[in-house]
Amino acid sequence: MIENSVLANTQLYTPAQIAERWKCDSEKVTKIFAEVPGVIDIGSPADVRKRKRAYRILRIPDHVLKQVERKLAVR
Repeated sequence: MIENSVLANTQLYTPAQIAERWKCDSEKVTKIFAEVPGVIDIGSPADVRKRKRAYRILRIPDHVLKQVERKLAVR
């Protein structure tokens, strides 16, 4: 688990920023990072009773981005 002091000094990226960097769609970036440990998901879950859809708002720390980029580069 990352300490709060470390996270406070970490650059956070949105899926749109990474999509621009990677030259792809932000939905693709969201799918890639959705279940990656260390990604901050501040969205809201779906509420079936009120017929509200789920919102996914991701913030990706710099160290997680670098880790995923290394993993994708190996492919």
